[in-house]
Amino acid sequence: MNRLSMKVFAILLACFLISPSLAVSSGEQDRDIEITLERGMCFGTCPVYSVSLYGNGTIAWEGGRYVEVIGNMTATTDPAMIGDLYDRLIEGGFMGFADSYAFQNITDMPTATLTVRNGTVIKAVYHYHGDFTAPENLSYMENAVDRVANTSRWIGTYTYDEGMWGEPI
Repeated sequence: MNRLSMKVFAILLACFLISPSLAVSSGEQDRDIEITLERGMCFGTCPVYSVSLYGNGTIAWEGGRYVEVIGNMTATTDPAMIGDLYDRLIEGGFMGFADSYAFQNITDMPTATLTVRNGTVIKAVYHYHGDFTAPENLSYMENAVDRVANTSRWIGTYTYDEGMWGEPI
């Protein structure tokens, strides 16, 4: 093994040995986690809603506009899925993202705000989907929250109301 490989191995070994005292064991997946995704308006019929996932497995939905379920709903999922999602967000660099990506390279696009909390540590990132400087990872993270929360059951397929102003996109 070369010298660099030995250093990397030593660092990984140290992290492995230290991490059990810092991390939550797999038996404690209902740690104090909250992941919230808020999707906002666009010029059209983009779904507007908020969904929060909690470390105990609770999912809270608040439907706004252009979704099948308007108002509040709750559901549950395996707390391990939420713990895994949290870990993937952190490992993906979420905490290092800027707080806002709001430049308008393209107009009339939807917005999303992803907020991650673990205990007292909170990070929120505002994402205007027309900002080309936003990390590609950020959209993947937002979509991962939707998949774990299974928001498609509440978003459904919005049916355009002929009496409304504007046209569907």
